[in-house]
Amino acid sequence: MKKKLFIILTLSLFGTSEINACSMYKSTKNGKTIVGNNEDYFSPNSQFWFEEGSATKFGVLYMGLLDNFAQGAINDAGLVFDGFFEPYLAVTDTLGKLKIPIEKALLHVMQTMQRVEEVKAYLKTIDLSVLTQSQLVFVDSTGTYLIVEGDTLFVGEEPEKSFSNFYYSQVSSIGEVDLDYFQNGQRFLEKTSGRNTLDYCAQAMKNFAQKRIAPTQYSTVYDLKTLTVRVYLFHDFSNFVEVDLKKELKKGNHRIMIAELFPEDTIGYQHYLKYNNLEHPSLFLEEYLGTEKISEEEFTSSGFDTIIISLADEWLYDKSNAEGAIKVCHYGISLMPNNSKLYCKLGSAYLEKKDWNNAIKSYAKSLHLDPENSEALDKLTKAANNRQEKESN
Repeated sequence: MKKKLFIILTLSLFGTSEINACSMYKSTKNGKTIVGNNEDYFSPNSQFWFEEGSATKFGVLYMGLLDNFAQGAINDAGLVFDGFFEPYLAVTDTLGKLKIPIEKALLHVMQTMQRVEEVKAYLKTIDLSVLTQSQLVFVDSTGTYLIVEGDTLFVGEEPEKSFSNFYYSQVSSIGEVDLDYFQNGQRFLEKTSGRNTLDYCAQAMKNFAQKRIAPTQYSTVYDLKTLTVRVYLFHDFSNFVEVDLKKELKKGNHRIMIAELFPEDTIGYQHYLKYNNLEHPSLFLEEYLGTEKISEEEFTSSGFDTIIISLADEWLYDKSNAEGAIKVCHYGISLMPNNSKLYCKLGSAYLEKKDWNNAIKSYAKSLHLDPENSEALDKLTKAANNRQEKESN
């Protein structure tokens, strides 16, 4: 009974900031700045991609998922940034601002800037309405940081600073931040003397890390002076790889899956293989849930269908593997047989395979369960038209 309660409480985190959680810590002493960062998510399919510099732009190491959106980066001028999922906060200061996609704005920043004051001046000209549920944090080699909360951009210079899934503008003290993983990290910092080393920063990130179904997939620790990047995989701080940013950029533009930097016998690499198992793409979820019996209502109310759909989307769109998405959807339906959204996603996977008959059946089932599902209706029509066109030919 206790195990079942734990699983339900864990699943109830889905849809909150913890599924896209992130923590960051920076320390500046004697002209040296060390920055640590945790990326918390349920997918281990994160990658590094290196873009060499030129006479007019800095070289940059970007990091993110298979969709190639940079969730963080460091350039060879010692400027680093990371993004944080946040609760909704309205952005209204948009009049007269440039409407530039945030990904393009971030690329421009990382390729051309080295100080946060430059970044602030530039971002104040951009329409940041896309940041209603996220914020950006930049730290430069002097240790100065910039927090971007949509309408609010402010610079700070404290020797030590922590960041996570909350807005500093919305709290009077960090003691009121209701995030267990953040407070765990803060307690570590308060009990220890802040040593300005890669090892100490790694220990801090270990205490900020999560180990739930959306755990810390990787951690990066940067020395912004030497441009050394230390990488830890899957909240395992007993192993790390170290990247010399300047040497790596000399190799030219290239990319690599972060997990593939590590030996195959490490915990993180084994999880990466399990997650990407084509024959059994839901294996890691099945092992997490174990044999505990959970009702469909409990699964649905916890938001577990959202996780299944996200996993199916990754197989379908990011990995271009419809068969993997179909298997994931069937697993979800085995747990939630009355979930209209899962049948709709299954239909999309069959549609991608040009399996019109199964796509039509899946969309029809989705509409039967939820007649108001307009997406299923639109795609059912598309699948029927495609089948008719094929038959007429």
